[in-house]
Amino acid sequence: MMRETENTTTINQLSQKEKNLLELLERRWSPRSFSDEKIPPEIIVKIFDAGRTMMSSFNEQPWRIIFASKDDAHYNKLFECLGEFNQKWVKTAPCLGVVLGKKHFTKKDKLNRHRFYDSGAFMAASTLRATSLGLFVHQMAGFSPEKVTEKLNVPEEFEPLTMFVIGKKAAPEQLPEDLQKQECENSDRNEVDEFLFGEQWDVSYTSSDKNNSDE
Repeated sequence: MMRETENTTTINQLSQKEKNLLELLERRWSPRSFSDEKIPPEIIVKIFDAGRTMMSSFNEQPWRIIFASKDDAHYNKLFECLGEFNQKWVKTAPCLGVVLGKKHFTKKDKLNRHRFYDSGAFMAASTLRATSLGLFVHQMAGFSPEKVTEKLNVPEEFEPLTMFVIGKKAAPEQLPEDLQKQECENSDRNEVDEFLFGEQWDVSYTSSDKNNSDE
């Protein structure tokens, strides 16, 4: 009976953890309207501490972060790397950063073509941790990697992959008028059947044809 009780408790605990994870995934969102409320350094460390647990090819952990709060002298250098469109709304967020990837494996001196994938996993975990702390992350492709490299003296071995902001969400009304409508719209997501294939390309893995052939 004791064993049965222990198993039931474990299942219930797992079920609650699964619910918590699903809730985080539902809450994760990339707003553009951010409060300028400062984020304490210890919270930033917590966010990226979650990211460092992620898998990476040969455990290379190719990601690096250049991070700045608005009080930091190098904040403007990062801000100037953004495209004009992103500058319009990023200016209210309390902090700004860029993710960089190491181009080669350290031990093999071989090109690491998985650096993008691994760094993306790092940011995904970091983003969920930020979400759990009541914060939001918005990542951006609209920036100049060349400017990042030049302004921040990035070594040649590292390449800028994406920029991001972290902060608390604010009212859409503080955004420029052309962005307010976008802030209130939901982004469509593909159904699993649209990207999960079996042997035949573009045919769902769970399609009725497959199921019938297995009978």
